Amino acid sequence: MRLSMWMIANQLINFDIETDIQKNAPVNLRSARRAYATECVHVYQRGKDVVCCSDDGAITIKDIDIGYAFEIIQSIFDTYDDWSNSILESAAQSDFQTVVDDSWHAFHSPITLLNSDFKVLAMSSREDLGEMDEEWRYLKENGFSSIQAIKDINKDRDWLRKRSKSDAQRFHFSNKKKLSNCLSVSVVYDNVIYGRINVLEKDRMLNEGDVQLLNHLSRGIAPYLNLYYVNHLNLSSHNVFYEMLRGRQPDRRAFENRLGYKQWMDSDTFMVMVIDFEGADSMMHVCMEQLDSPILSTELVIYHHSLVAILNKTRNDWEKSRKELTEVAERCDRPVGVSLPFERLGWLEYYYRQACAAMRYGEMFGGGGKHMCYEFYDYAILYLMETASGKKHDQLCACHPDVVRMIRESCREGEDERLNTLYVYLRNDCSPTRTSQQLYLHRNTLLYRLKKIMDELEFPIEQKQDKDYMLFSIQMMRLYRNKYAGLLEEFALSGPEPV
Repeated sequence: MRLSMWMIANQLINFDIETDIQKNAPVNLRSARRAYATECVHVYQRGKDVVCCSDDGAITIKDIDIGYAFEIIQSIFDTYDDWSNSILESAAQSDFQTVVDDSWHAFHSPITLLNSDFKVLAMSSREDLGEMDEEWRYLKENGFSSIQAIKDINKDRDWLRKRSKSDAQRFHFSNKKKLSNCLSVSVVYDNVIYGRINVLEKDRMLNEGDVQLLNHLSRGIAPYLNLYYVNHLNLSSHNVFYEMLRGRQPDRRAFENRLGYKQWMDSDTFMVMVIDFEGADSMMHVCMEQLDSPILSTELVIYHHSLVAILNKTRNDWEKSRKELTEVAERCDRPVGVSLPFERLGWLEYYYRQACAAMRYGEMFGGGGKHMCYEFYDYAILYLMETASGKKHDQLCACHPDVVRMIRESCREGEDERLNTLYVYLRNDCSPTRTSQQLYLHRNTLLYRLKKIMDELEFPIEQKQDKDYMLFSIQMMRLYRNKYAGLLEEFALSGPEPV
């Protein structure tokens, strides 16, 4: 394992030392030497002191013999090597508690390892930690981050700007009793964030050496944290949104906590935007870092070489979020697909597929214009026809949003008048005369009823395509009500539940 001058200095804290090290001293040192050699520290006597130096700075150890000092410096290289090998062996056995406990000797500071849902996978278990902050005590007792801590952290613009960066970042919080200053880094493998490691600043100031060491730790255990979830399908997910995109229902407590962290409710209205970065992963990560800080109404997930954005339309700033996402895609010359709006995140996988289908149809028929932003609404009838013999939930989710809303209200309230009126009206080419005759209604009564219906519609029906889509959707719902009543009731009243 290669070291930096900062990493060496951090292991000499029990000695009387002076440091003069460049802030950006790199990790490039292989061992100690008594004579100058490239990529090595040069150790020599100067009076009563010993100097350990490289091209990037020097450490002076006061009042010590050269022989003893050299052995200490070389043992630091050996100690870090042993530690690096040890954590990899423990990670390969999915023993992340041992990884964290063994890392005390490298950092001399408390450490937590969380998954992407802020669930504790491991935290320092030493008895001599002393008084810890409130969040540490909450983590130890409950196994998840507190909702209040996440709210407080999300108020910190520095945290929001840096949290998705791939290298370790320093964070400072005003209320040290609640949250200690820390170093934090994402654990990323194959573009997926599997967790986060936090090193708390307690008895000493953390420095550049700790940043370098934390990067080494996160990258070393990343493939093993990936295997941990791949090989244990019965485990709670590392990220509830990622699991729902895969069609798996997440752990209920993790799901409820994530909603609490986001200050979302499952009854809110959502939509999915997908930006395709196939063949341009590095560009995707740059965009992720640009977007993650200001978009509090949105959850971003990297999935299948795409940036998937789950927008909460109930939040006031969701339109700003959508605009920023579209502008980033435009600058990168990448296509964007947009799903229909929906309630209940358990249906997330179906609306993700809609956004992907919108891109596929849009590029097939060239309907997005120069900005390559494709709305599923414009291609919904094609999708309904394409999935006609396949996944029935896909069809229900793809029906016109206003029809979906009315069928849900109808199932809850037992009233079907509006949907039937709209169906007859559309089938008669929107002729009030023929509709009133078929429904045996006075024309004025029909017009009053139609006005109430039209006032509640989210989408206009002036264009023929809009009317065809709505009529097709009502016919689909009527078919399901007669043939698959149980399936329709599940879709309208409940939906997939966390396990």
